[in-house]
Amino acid sequence: MNSSFAIKIPSREPGTRRAALAVLALLLASPSQAADVTPDGLSVSVRSARRLCFSDRVEVTGVLLPRQEVDVAAEREGFKVAQILVAPLEMVAAGQVLATLAPIEGIASPGASPVLRASVAGMVLRSNAQVGVPVSPRQGALFQIAARRETDLQAAVPLGDLAKLRPGQKVSVKPLGLTESVGTVSRVDQTLDPASQLGRVRIGLEPSLDMRFGTFARGIITLNERCGLGVPYAAILYEPEGTVVHTIAGDRVVTRQVETGLLAGSDVEIRSGLTEADTVVVRAGAFLREGDRVYPVPVREGPDIREIGQAR
Repeated sequence: MNSSFAIKIPSREPGTRRAALAVLALLLASPSQAADVTPDGLSVSVRSARRLCFSDRVEVTGVLLPRQEVDVAAEREGFKVAQILVAPLEMVAAGQVLATLAPIEGIASPGASPVLRASVAGMVLRSNAQVGVPVSPRQGALFQIAARRETDLQAAVPLGDLAKLRPGQKVSVKPLGLTESVGTVSRVDQTLDPASQLGRVRIGLEPSLDMRFGTFARGIITLNERCGLGVPYAAILYEPEGTVVHTIAGDRVVTRQVETGLLAGSDVEIRSGLTEADTVVVRAGAFLREGDRVYPVPVREGPDIREIGQAR
C-alpha cells in the first residue's frame, strides 16, 4: 500500500492557499510541536501573578576559628619542663597551672620552682611543652589557648557581594554536622585574594560548647526582605526597549514592561508593571508577539519561596 498522500492547494484564492500551507507545515512538524497548536491559537502555560516574600541574601562559606589565641611562654631562662598538667582540647580556668618547671642544675638560681599559668580561661589549642626540655622566652609559646572558647567563622565572599556586607549584620551559621547558630558580622576585609578573587569576612558566633575549631561551616546573611508580586523567572524577557512580561487578556497576548527586583528560587520580584489580576505566560519566548491569539492553559507550580499567608 502506498502511504504517501497529497494535499491539493487552490491557486486562485491566496487566503485559502496560506491556510493549506499552514496545515501542511503542522502535519510535517513533530508530534510535540503540533500538539502545542489548537484551533484557538498556540497553547501556552499561564499563571496568575502572586504575592510572595523575597529575601536578598548573601551566602558565605569557611571554617570555624578561635576569636583570640593567647600564648603562654616561659618568662625566665635556666629552667626545664618538670611536669605537664593539661593536654590539648582541655578547658582551663584563668590562673590554672599548665606546667611546672625545674631549675637546670648549675644555671638557675635556687628557690621556688616557677609554674606556667593560663592567663585567660578557655580551651587549650596546642602544647609544645615536653618534659625535661629546657624552656626560654625566646622559643615562643609552650601553650596556646583559645580565649573564653569564643568562636568566629572566617568565610570567603564573592566579589559581587562584598560591598553589601557591614559589621553588625546578623548571620545564620550552619557548621557541618552541628546545629545552626546565630552570628554577627564583625569585620569585612576589602582586600581580595589574588588567586580566588574572593574577599574575607569574620563572623562572631554565640558561645557554644558544640563548636569545634576547623569545622567547615556555611553562613546566610539576610540583607533585606520585601513582600510583593512575583512571577516565574522564565516569564521574563529582555527586549531592546526594556524588561517585559507577556500577559494574557482573553485569548490575546498583551506585552507589559516591568521593573524586576529580588530573586528567590525560580521566582522574581516585580516592582512595577503588573497587578495581582494579571495572568502571565509562564515560559515566555521570542515567538510570541503583542496581539497574538493563544490558548491559555493554567498551571500551578509548587512555591519555591514563602507565599504571604503561609505559616512561617
